[in-house]
Amino acid sequence: MKRFRAENPRGNWTRRGVIVAGAGLAACSGPPAAAQLTRPHPLWPLEGPPVLRGAVIAQRRRRLEVDGDTFGGGGAVLPGYRSSDFEALAKAGANLVVMSFPELWTVKRPYRRDAAMLDILGQQLDAAKAAGLYTIVALRSGPGRSDFIFHRDARDTWFPGSLIVESIWTDVDEQAAWGEMCVDVAKLITGRVDIAGLNLMVEPEPNVSGVNLKGQRLGAWEPDRYAEEVSRVSDWQRISADIAQMVRSASADLPILISPPAFGRTDFLPVMGKPPVPGVVWCVHDYEPRDYTHHPRDAAGISVFSESGPYTFANRIDAVRQQGVSIFLGEFGASRWLRDIDAYYRARIAACESRSVGWAAFRWPTTNANYEKSDDMFNVMWGAKEGIADGAAIENLKSAWAKNKVRPGGVGLRGRN
Repeated sequence: MKRFRAENPRGNWTRRGVIVAGAGLAACSGPPAAAQLTRPHPLWPLEGPPVLRGAVIAQRRRRLEVDGDTFGGGGAVLPGYRSSDFEALAKAGANLVVMSFPELWTVKRPYRRDAAMLDILGQQLDAAKAAGLYTIVALRSGPGRSDFIFHRDARDTWFPGSLIVESIWTDVDEQAAWGEMCVDVAKLITGRVDIAGLNLMVEPEPNVSGVNLKGQRLGAWEPDRYAEEVSRVSDWQRISADIAQMVRSASADLPILISPPAFGRTDFLPVMGKPPVPGVVWCVHDYEPRDYTHHPRDAAGISVFSESGPYTFANRIDAVRQQGVSIFLGEFGASRWLRDIDAYYRARIAACESRSVGWAAFRWPTTNANYEKSDDMFNVMWGAKEGIADGAAIENLKSAWAKNKVRPGGVGLRGRN
């Protein structure tokens, strides 16, 4: 069953030049930026409580040599999400799912849309909409960037390190292909009122594989140093601005989510400057203090949540807020086995609620027990014990999701026969 129109599968952009000549993209054919985008989008208010509160699902492309053909549900992506998984999220009170979606276009040449991945995305969008959820499509991997960059620390353990592909930060052809993928997605989802936005790239990170002004590995982990040293070819501000202009030419009113570099870290937002087009939402991911949020299960000692002084999450957000631009906390979460996890979630959510910041917790689980046992650190349904809800994050999330007042409705599903 086709869920999208099939026209223009590659877009009208030439591979080389659209990124490099970004300043000229505003003149490309396509609908102009809508005037209403100068006003706050109804889903992204600048004042009052946030409208969108939900959770993230994160997926990757199946590799038979790594995953076999049944692990994680047996589909082309894993883990596989069913309609019942989205229904359970909506029943818990959420009104948003962030689909951190992999490889809609292929990682290697010739860069092109993957029909199997497109169909899965369409099924998931339909299922989320039917459940009463808004969706943010967040592009996780694609031309020049594989899913395995998110598992870098485990290279050559459960997967071969050769599967890590991250050449996009020095290859303008791959950057252009990534932009074409974004335009492709924008054209496919524009007009659906259940779509809350398109995130151009999940956790952009040029520090590892990008280069500085001397052509050396960038490795600039402080915002000021990054701004001073990043080369033009690896500069995410330049890359994302060019892509955003392409997307805005393709869709006049689609909210465009852009994350800062350093894995979307909040304190890196100033290096992005002002939004490159109308209708941008800054999307940050916050896992601070990381020693707490990523506390290993078997680590010695007990980690206790504590934020004080000038570096609280609330202060981090206040330091980077820009007048007239919405911010979204696109991911946050903590190891499920922590004893005082309630304090962490309450503090994050309270800071967002008082600042009109929508949010999504990481990660909403599937009903696939075998997969969840293998990827359980951020399972919001489990507490310290596997499969047991006692002490889980879900109770705090439910209390906050109960404030949701708006859900999508009244629109047909694109491409239905």
